[in-house]
Amino acid sequence: MEQHLDPTVQRRRLRVELRRARSETGLTQKQVADELGWSPSKLLRIENGQVGISQTDLRALLGHYEVTDPELIRTLTELAQQGRKQQTWSQYRDVLLPDFMAYLSYEGSASLLRQSDPLLVPGLLQTEEYARAINNAYASADTTEHDIERQTEARLLRQGILERDDPPEMFFILDEAVVSRWVGLKPRDAKIMINQLRRLQELNEYPRVSIQIMPFSQGFHFGMQGGFTMLEFPDPEDDELLFLENRAASVSAREGADVIARYKEEFYKLEEAAVGGPTDLGDFLGKIIERMS
Repeated sequence: MEQHLDPTVQRRRLRVELRRARSETGLTQKQVADELGWSPSKLLRIENGQVGISQTDLRALLGHYEVTDPELIRTLTELAQQGRKQQTWSQYRDVLLPDFMAYLSYEGSASLLRQSDPLLVPGLLQTEEYARAINNAYASADTTEHDIERQTEARLLRQGILERDDPPEMFFILDEAVVSRWVGLKPRDAKIMINQLRRLQELNEYPRVSIQIMPFSQGFHFGMQGGFTMLEFPDPEDDELLFLENRAASVSAREGADVIARYKEEFYKLEEAAVGGPTDLGDFLGKIIERMS
């Protein structure tokens, strides 16, 4: 599979390798910074992936860590070069939060996505009209029409991964409330929602997309605690990531293997209980469309 790696992902991979190299020397961040004449914050930002690293600084670190493997040096040098490129989503920094832009970078580089949402149709599946209606509903007093159009434009650009020659595998589980709530420009206006439901029927027939609905009849379930997304990447060296709705921080497999394992197990349970498959989902959504019509 061809890899689509955003500079944010490249920096993340590089920071893992640099932290590993430092750990093998037994040195602390402060010790390395002092010995290289750097401020501790400089090394901290590099290891956190907040900034790119110059070739000069990379050579200094690798020399200090006594890294001599030519292939590893070449790989890390390429990661550093790619990591200093402009982020894909930086053009929307005026309307998107930094944490969300970072998430989009990871999403666009993933080979597999699992997402559960109890409230909204996920951004990757939204129609333009649905996205605009949601952006309008969430707009603050100082949000302009231009801002809303920019947010909607970013949402549609994000969906480009669906049309790639090698899109990631995508598994979505939505609560029935998501597909039953009327989303329109005015009360009782179901046009936007009907088109959205038809779009879900269409997308569920894509070969690498699975959409399931958790019916009300299943009662309370794990997904009602809040939306979450799990990402896997084509390179095994890149840890799986877990993103929790309304929380800025992500959880990686390296830092929270038990947490990720629990969420994955719960996702599998949701899949077993939810309505899915092109025929079953089509019928389920078709009945809702009839009621809304």
